[in-house]
Amino acid sequence: MELDPAVARLAYTLSIMFLVLALFALPFNLHVEAALIIDLVVIVMLVAFLIFVIISVRRSR
Repeated sequence: MELDPAVARLAYTLSIMFLVLALFALPFNLHVEAALIIDLVVIVMLVAFLIFVIISVRRSR
């Protein structure tokens, strides 16, 4: 799957912003188990999406 450079740049920027926000919320969720699990799942999904975007852009070159 080939990504348009503008779309890839937007997806990369948004996923980095959401990852920073999820990492910022992580220390506040340490005492609540349900929120911690959801935050960790979101972090894993964002990292997987970032890897997908990076690999997709590298293949399109």
